[in-house]
Amino acid sequence: MTDFRALLKHPLLAPVVNFVGDPRQRPRMLAAISGLLIAFAQPPFGFLPGLLGYGLLLYALECDLGNWPKRTAFFMGWLAGFCYFFVSCFWVAEAFLVDAETYGWMAIPAAMLLPAGIGLFWGLFALIYTKMRPANWTRFVYFAALFSLLEMTRGSIMSGFPWNPAGSTWKAGSALSQMAAYVGVYGLGFVTVLVFSSVGIVRRGRGVSGYAPAVFGALVLAGCFGVGEYRLNTVQIRDTGYIIRYVQPAVGQEAKWDARNFAHLFNLYVRMSKTPPEPGHRVPDLIIWPEGALPVTWENLTDQDTWTLPVMANLLAENQSLMIGTTKQEPSPKGGLVWRNAMLVLNRKGGQEQIIGQYNKYKLVPFGEFTPYQDILNPLGMSALTHFDDSFTPGERTKPHDFTGIPRVLPMICYEGIFPSLDMTRYKQNDILRPKWIVNISNDAWFGPTTGPVQHLNLASFRAIEEGLPMVRSTPTGISAVIDPLGRVVPGTATGLGVAGYKDINLPAPANITAYAMQRFAYLGFVLCLFLGLTVPKLQYSFVNRLFLRKNRPVC
Repeated sequence: MTDFRALLKHPLLAPVVNFVGDPRQRPRMLAAISGLLIAFAQPPFGFLPGLLGYGLLLYALECDLGNWPKRTAFFMGWLAGFCYFFVSCFWVAEAFLVDAETYGWMAIPAAMLLPAGIGLFWGLFALIYTKMRPANWTRFVYFAALFSLLEMTRGSIMSGFPWNPAGSTWKAGSALSQMAAYVGVYGLGFVTVLVFSSVGIVRRGRGVSGYAPAVFGALVLAGCFGVGEYRLNTVQIRDTGYIIRYVQPAVGQEAKWDARNFAHLFNLYVRMSKTPPEPGHRVPDLIIWPEGALPVTWENLTDQDTWTLPVMANLLAENQSLMIGTTKQEPSPKGGLVWRNAMLVLNRKGGQEQIIGQYNKYKLVPFGEFTPYQDILNPLGMSALTHFDDSFTPGERTKPHDFTGIPRVLPMICYEGIFPSLDMTRYKQNDILRPKWIVNISNDAWFGPTTGPVQHLNLASFRAIEEGLPMVRSTPTGISAVIDPLGRVVPGTATGLGVAGYKDINLPAPANITAYAMQRFAYLGFVLCLFLGLTVPKLQYSFVNRLFLRKNRPVC
């Protein structure tokens, strides 16, 4: 014991010991722990008790924050956010290691700077909460509403990065995830934070009223679970009879960009696409190749002098279609040529294959597909990871498309699938303009063998729940799958990480249009929750405060 105490007094450990033992640092430590707990509640970890971290963060912000409460609150919120996003987004370093010689130096800075930057939203939330919180026991509603408002802001401003919002903690397809069909993933996030932050203001020794917030939260959680279970058990999913084959070659990003592997990769795609169906099954109506399927541009792939052109020209059977993710150049309205991250649609009719449609990616990945403030950052070496001479140019806003012989589809490329209401069209019941399904082609090979692909699948599956539409996800290395309109992976349709293969699937039919999809503005239900959350506590301040609380004292 003596030796251990002496070790704690070592010059290198003494500052850490003094920091941990200082009661004034307790709120900061609680904030860091809260961020870690919330992070491990998200897939693929699924430690749902970690959601109590929202209550712990509220509790920490209620503590005595010393002589500079606003500054301390901002730091605590930022620290919680940094811990949360460091665990959630550590996979970002993997993208820079694909071409380690060129971009490897950026891996560690990116893994630190991304959570540090996004954590500012949590810091701003904590600052505003500390400055404006009501004094009555309903302030956890204010906490949840304000947090959700900053979450929506994080996913909306500039290019947006709505990765792992609070609502996506629930596995897509579960009972509680079904609330997204009514209020979207942000509305579900509001409910989630509301329920679990309620425990942060439970006060023992005040009788029944001290437990009122937790009781209220439990009732809300039970009600949402009941609604979700009802939807899971009453919505009937049927098949359309339209057969789709997705192809997953399981060739990693680094190997894909090795020119020596091109022939093998191309032939792998072709062989999987042309393999006859199992006995008793018909030829697929549509074949899907993922985003950036091949490490060449469309122009190079189909050049008259290439050996790949005749292969592509004879790839499809009669009346069969192909969706392929590729990069291509096209004229710009401003003159010159621009790069597009595109999905081309080909069809064979009368013995001839031709392009019948195209979708250009609208939401580009900052620093992955374009460099913000390019004139300033490119000279510093912060160029986009596109393997081309310039950044991609975004296309028009995502909307449903009609391609000959293919059910009306809402296309999404890569991380477009994590954005709620990318298609802002509001539909009515039996609306003929409503898409029949969602296709999400993605290059998840950038994630490597990390938590990223599992998170990406879960996030994209919430679009199926919100819209009441089936989704087909095609990736080069996994996880490819078919998701039904309830957000569940259709049994037998998933191909896991690093597994090569293809699947012929019967496209599920859409469910009845959801309440969320029928709203004129997708966030209407969410904004209503925010309005109530932000205003009711203020209106109740005088009345409720006099009845239940004499003074808003620090709790720790």
